[in-house]
Amino acid sequence: MPQDPEDLLSDWQYRAEQQAETSLELSRRMQEVTASAESADGETVVTVNHSGGLAGLRLADRAMRLSAVELAETILATNRRAQAQLAEKMGELVKGIYGSDSPTAAFIAGSYSEQFPTPSDDEETR
Repeated sequence: MPQDPEDLLSDWQYRAEQQAETSLELSRRMQEVTASAESADGETVVTVNHSGGLAGLRLADRAMRLSAVELAETILATNRRAQAQLAEKMGELVKGIYGSDSPTAAFIAGSYSEQFPTPSDDEETR
C-alpha cells in the first residue's frame, strides 16, 4: 500500500532537520578542537587550531642554542606532528558523531588525514 504523500513529506522534513542539527553540532565541536605536539628534545611545543593553523608556540631556553636553521626545522617538524594529531582527533570526532561506517565520517576524516599526514620517522626524531 502506497504511503500518504503528507507522511512522506513529514518524514523527509524530519530527517532533513535531524541532519541539519547533526551538522551544526559537528561544526561547533570541530571549531573547539586543537592539537599540540612537543619536539623530541623538548625545545618547542606547537599548538594548532581546528584548521591546522598555528595557535601557539612555546620555545624552551635550550631552543635558543640551536642554529636558526635547526630551530626552524624543529618548529616545522613539530607543527606537522601537531597537525597529524589534529587529523586523528577530527577523525575520532566525526566517527563519534556519524558512526565509524559513515561515508560522511570517512570523507571528513580522510580529508584531514590527506591534508595533515603522519610525518615520516625522520621528522619524528626532530
